[in-house]
Amino acid sequence: MRSIKNKFDELNNFVKIFIISFISTIYVEFLFKYISFGSIFVKETVQIIFFSATICLFISFLANYFKSKSIKIITLIYVFFISTYVLLQLNFKSYMDNYMSFNAASEGGFNRVLGEVKNFLLAIKPIYFTVFIPFIVFLILFVSKKVNFNKKLDKNIDILLMGLSILVVHIVSLLCLKIPILQNKNQIKSNYELYREPNFIELSLKQFGPTRFIIRDFIYIFNQKEVKIDIDIDVEPVDNNDKKDNEDDYSRIINDEEWKKLISETSNQKLNALNEYYINQPITEKNKYTGYFKDKNLILIMIEAFDMIAINKDLTPNLYKLATEGWYFDNYYTPKYSCTTGESEFIALTSIIPSTTVCTPNSYKDNTYSTSIFELFNKSNYYSTSYHNWKDQFYERKVLHKNMGSKYFYNYDDLKIRAYSGWPSDETLIEQSIPFFINNDKFFSFIITSSMHFPYDENSYIVNMHWDKVKKLPYSDKIKRYYAKVIDFDRGLGYLLETLKAEGKLDDTVIALFGDHHPLNMGIANLNSASNIDRNVDFNLDKMPFIIYNSKSEAQIISKTASTFDIIPTLANLFDLDYDPRYYIGTDMFSNQESTVIFTNGSWITDKAMYFSSTGKYKALSDDADDEYVQKINKQVNNKFYVSDLTLKNDYFKYRFSK
Repeated sequence: MRSIKNKFDELNNFVKIFIISFISTIYVEFLFKYISFGSIFVKETVQIIFFSATICLFISFLANYFKSKSIKIITLIYVFFISTYVLLQLNFKSYMDNYMSFNAASEGGFNRVLGEVKNFLLAIKPIYFTVFIPFIVFLILFVSKKVNFNKKLDKNIDILLMGLSILVVHIVSLLCLKIPILQNKNQIKSNYELYREPNFIELSLKQFGPTRFIIRDFIYIFNQKEVKIDIDIDVEPVDNNDKKDNEDDYSRIINDEEWKKLISETSNQKLNALNEYYINQPITEKNKYTGYFKDKNLILIMIEAFDMIAINKDLTPNLYKLATEGWYFDNYYTPKYSCTTGESEFIALTSIIPSTTVCTPNSYKDNTYSTSIFELFNKSNYYSTSYHNWKDQFYERKVLHKNMGSKYFYNYDDLKIRAYSGWPSDETLIEQSIPFFINNDKFFSFIITSSMHFPYDENSYIVNMHWDKVKKLPYSDKIKRYYAKVIDFDRGLGYLLETLKAEGKLDDTVIALFGDHHPLNMGIANLNSASNIDRNVDFNLDKMPFIIYNSKSEAQIISKTASTFDIIPTLANLFDLDYDPRYYIGTDMFSNQESTVIFTNGSWITDKAMYFSSTGKYKALSDDADDEYVQKINKQVNNKFYVSDLTLKNDYFKYRFSK
């Protein structure tokens, strides 16, 4: 042991710093990989080692020129920084069920964490603190002067060799991005493309590791390159006006002459790329459900943390009534994006994929959304309004909803919601909202709830109010508190049904319910204890209820694969609204067109297959699913991400419908 120490003492500063920083970095990288992805020694580990070596060589080169005390400080700062960053990534994933990115750090999810620092810190799992082991070990060695730095390299030849070592290792690390044996043909983006554009955060972290990802993530803020849209990958170009006179009544005819004229007058390449993409998408045909609810009212409710376990015959009879007497979609998923609630809401209102680099509802709140669900109902002479029982603390809904076509957005202050410990009452929200829309001839009302929001590990006014109803349930206290919060919403839902009936509007009103995400910071084990499916399997954690209820409609279960993206096209078809299906990422759930559930990390689900982006593997659900099919859907999904991003950045719908 002493001989090893003696040999280490004889090393020059550059080599010592490299050994210490490299050991620390590799330890943290491997720990992150094991906790996050369950494995360490896989093929991407090779490039992670080279990426780690590059940054450690660079740190060693810079620190070499300082005195021993300063070298110790620089090295410890580096080790502490990467350890803290990895701990935050692990806990952010555990707490918000997404990894974090600098691009979205100032908005949405990050602000949510800042607003709940105490709960976020308390949620840190003990194993996460093991990231600090190298920092603690080397801190002790440095303070006890077991390690010193007294052999600086400052000769020209030394500087040249250090510089060459950094350059060579960096080049090798970049070559790893293209070495065939390190690639996965079914990966949604090649490693090289992902390195240039680390917009799939989870996949980037898996492929490159946190140390390199943080650098690429920061660079990407200032160096976002435009990507060519391959418009031929979804469908062959079609002339949607070329219809035969004898086609059946399900044909949906849309006149594109005005659009084609606009295209001919447009010189902007980005706008024309979007024009070419959208105009060549297929127009979903009508079906037997077209106009099924024509001229009826619609109340669309996005329920905070609305999970399948919320539906309980005894605890939540009104939810149970709607789920069993209405249309229940049992293969429906709620993809979570970086700003969870805000972006689930954004998806439901626009059917556009949120940007992976910013918090979309905040960054693009000033855009024009001519194809939003509000505008579709406005065109059919509905009175469109929206309601929420919280302030614009996390998302600037006052601005966003106005630009989406809501006549007025009523929030916490407008509705005079009473302040409680914890989140406000959904029962109160519904009671306060009804008078603003109930007396209109035709209304579309969008309600956003909050009482079911985490935390579930502490009591609140709502929880205490309903604790007697849940305290004897055979579940953990977290699940009991969740149910107490659901009861509050269920009471509000009951009040809504009673009021509609009393006003003679129940039969002429449709109620649609969906959630923004599963209960965050709940723990899968807790959810599993109350679920009738294993939430660890496949994408079952994001399998949520979607319910459409009308008192005159017969109950049915719809098993087509669907998601939040499909809400607008489905409702637009059911209400026979004037809409163009080509502008939406989602599809009508009752159409014959294949629907694709798209997750923020590039994973997806169709009726034929499930694709897991982090591994590049897929699970076939039909005989039609093979490598060729997966690669085709990967290209389509990748394309939809780029199209949505370009649409938002260029405020496409303002251009498209401004004339």
